[in-house]
Amino acid sequence: MSLDDGDELAYLWTKVKFVQKYMRKNNCTFEVAEREFHSWIEGLMDSRIEQANRMLNLR
Repeated sequence: MSLDDGDELAYLWTKVKFVQKYMRKNNCTFEVAEREFHSWIEGLMDSRIEQANRMLNLR
């Protein structure tokens, strides 16, 4: 298994767990939960990018 495979597996596992929990908690469809997952991931990535930019600007 390559590093990319491991990253893909981790992403899919996170997605499955998020969607399952979201659907259970909100009694909604897979499509709704999947949209929420993508919104959450985008927010997470934006946060990481902002953090990296702050660290780069400190130098």
